[in-house]
Amino acid sequence: MRIVPLMLVACLCCVGCKKKEHTVSQNSDKEPHLPMIGAVMHSDTDEVRRLAAKGIGLNERAPEDQSTPLLMAAATDQWPVVELLIDSGANIWNHSEFGDTSANYTLDSRILRGSPEDAARVRVIEKLKARGYPFPPPNPDEVLALDKAGKWPPPGVKR
Repeated sequence: MRIVPLMLVACLCCVGCKKKEHTVSQNSDKEPHLPMIGAVMHSDTDEVRRLAAKGIGLNERAPEDQSTPLLMAAATDQWPVVELLIDSGANIWNHSEFGDTSANYTLDSRILRGSPEDAARVRVIEKLKARGYPFPPPNPDEVLALDKAGKWPPPGVKR
């Protein structure tokens, strides 16, 4: 008779162990599909170029901080990718929930000055200025205040 309770406990343990575990692929359906952000974060310039040519995901937003592919590329010093995104129509006025902008990242870049990547950074600055972006750019707190006041982007600039 003592064996029956032990067998019952063993069976219950086995049933509990057969419970399906959640995997990344099972949860991925609940996460938004952000192809351009994925391409930028994997530094896959060819995929960024392919998606940009189709206009896919140029201004998609990461749910964790509202960053866009342009912001993420700038934050990771991928200046040729930033240039490609701007040329493809990404919104240069977007900012993260913290007020970070691609223009702010041009000033803090860790890219070696005079390198090909730095030349792309300099071209990005010129493209931003040509679209009316103020330089030096406002800091993140100023961007958030301007946005809250309805003054970001500045009136009359190219969007």
